[in-house]
Amino acid sequence: MLRELVYETTASGQVRTRSFPVLPLKQFTPFPSYEQRELWDSIDDQIRNLIIEQAETYKNFAYPMLKATDFMEYFKSGDRAIFESPYFARRHALSTLTLAECFTGDGSYLADIINGIWCVCEESSWVVSAHNFIYEPEPINGERTLPDIDIPALDIFAGETGMTLAMIYYLLKDKLDEIEPLVSRRIKRELKRRIIDPFLTRYDYWWMGYSDRRDMNNWNPWCVVNCLTSILFCEEDDDLRKRGIVRAMDMLDYYLQGIDEDGGIDEGATYWGRSCGMLLEGLALVDYATDGFIQIYHEPKLRQFTDYIRKLYIGKDYVVNFADGSAKCNPAAEIIYTAGIQMSDSRLVDFGAYCFKYQLDNKNFPTLSLSRAMSSIDQSHSMLQKARSVKFETESYIESLGIMVARETEEADKGLFLCVKGGSNGDSHNHNDVGNYVVFYNARPILIDIGVEVYRREFFGPNRYDIWTMQSQYHNLPTINGVMQHEGAEYSAEQVCYRASEQIASLSMDISKSYGAEAMIKHYTRHVSLDRLAQQIIIHDRYELEQNNSLLHHFITPCEAKHTEDGILFLSGSDVVQMKFDTSSFNVQIEEIPLTDSKLVSSWGNKIFRIVLDQKDVPISGDTLFIISKTGSINYDR
Repeated sequence: MLRELVYETTASGQVRTRSFPVLPLKQFTPFPSYEQRELWDSIDDQIRNLIIEQAETYKNFAYPMLKATDFMEYFKSGDRAIFESPYFARRHALSTLTLAECFTGDGSYLADIINGIWCVCEESSWVVSAHNFIYEPEPINGERTLPDIDIPALDIFAGETGMTLAMIYYLLKDKLDEIEPLVSRRIKRELKRRIIDPFLTRYDYWWMGYSDRRDMNNWNPWCVVNCLTSILFCEEDDDLRKRGIVRAMDMLDYYLQGIDEDGGIDEGATYWGRSCGMLLEGLALVDYATDGFIQIYHEPKLRQFTDYIRKLYIGKDYVVNFADGSAKCNPAAEIIYTAGIQMSDSRLVDFGAYCFKYQLDNKNFPTLSLSRAMSSIDQSHSMLQKARSVKFETESYIESLGIMVARETEEADKGLFLCVKGGSNGDSHNHNDVGNYVVFYNARPILIDIGVEVYRREFFGPNRYDIWTMQSQYHNLPTINGVMQHEGAEYSAEQVCYRASEQIASLSMDISKSYGAEAMIKHYTRHVSLDRLAQQIIIHDRYELEQNNSLLHHFITPCEAKHTEDGILFLSGSDVVQMKFDTSSFNVQIEEIPLTDSKLVSSWGNKIFRIVLDQKDVPISGDTLFIISKTGSINYDR
């Protein structure tokens, strides 16, 4: 799809690069330059004040040290944060200071910016310890616990670092040259050595798509587009600029081939910004760099892929977070908005503008990514003008993932929201969660997918499923005859059936295969539906067992949960949501789970609850029914 845009086959059958225009470096100006003061002065004060307020934190900033022993700590204990925290603090400071300097134009931030540039350029490697992949020669003693400066490696964060320096070079080169030309020359040298040359000449990085590995994930577009950004914003050689575009489109084609026609991505909504979002960011740059010669916004698959994030948006800053996703994220508003314009899709345009305004009002701006910050600034006036409330389809289904989304109303923050997952336990960043679902009311969480903690080494090793958040017993799923679900693509939903009418949207599936033979299940059919007329969500499980030892039903909630004579009450702000069931059939236990992990705390607060319903008598065959609905309002302060 993408490869066809940069290659052609001659009459003799030879494949060659197409002839297409590429803007030279001096004419490549997709964003306002530092010198265009009237443009910077016209940017909305809300954005300007937010950036300058954040930059004050970094005045006379002492860029934190990156210790060799902290890099090595990952290989000892699996702790990533000890090195990554100061690593990202450097980059966040540098990006924020650069934006503040562009807004003020008075030179007051340049000294701190130069210090940051020099610190980053002096780093032995831009690769974080967890990604210290060595391709050649073979690592010593099976691992290399420090980076080898003679073998520049390219991971997602090396690419991000390159993008940051490339954008600084584009914005501030002339101002830096007035102070000391060696600063911008150093940026260019390091980008050439660490990013541009490896990207244009290497074939052995797995994310490029040239190896036998075909399970491309977000690393492909994330690495490729940031490397291309370094080339387009810094490389003067016209032939290399063209080669960069050809290589990028070639690599991205491998990734796009693996995306289903319905745009489903098993990495989840949180990763969308670094998968489809990066792809769209790269396509926008290529479109500009080739004066519109190369663009594929008309392709149905790309449109569906783009719309995935809108479908899985819940409300406020919540998204559906199956697998390793976080429940809260800020969708890449400016990318969604730009794609919507290019695709003539008013739903995406409205959604992007809505997200931008919501995020800005909540003091969220993409300062961590200078390219996205500049794109946001460039589009900010238009997005703020078009920002309004948005409407959503009341149901949608992504067949390739077996995911149904259903809403009680067209408004994101009103009524019940339901998302149900079929699929398999072989997803990228998988959790064992076939048949899991989430329930929100008025964009507040009721029944949740916990998500994932801050990554540690064991999250990507053989003991991944010893981690509690990965296990089916910490999802809204049953444990059957003492057996939890297993990991692997073969453990999947079967007989998946989606139905939708004006009143009811439902998804049913047999989840028995996801437990394995030792669970002694003949079939276990889960039918989950949202009835808009009755204003109810219904979970109806039917099963037949070969052995009937035990059956536990689990429900995960961040709400205070109260056991009543006919079910459970969930106290959510001033709202009360009830789940009714035959309480006489179960022993009910409500467990409080304290949270200390920063990633989970940011989503749910300092505790969540697991409700365990232990079925008293488990027949060989039977069914259970759970009905969730709004019950009233109380004055309740959590």
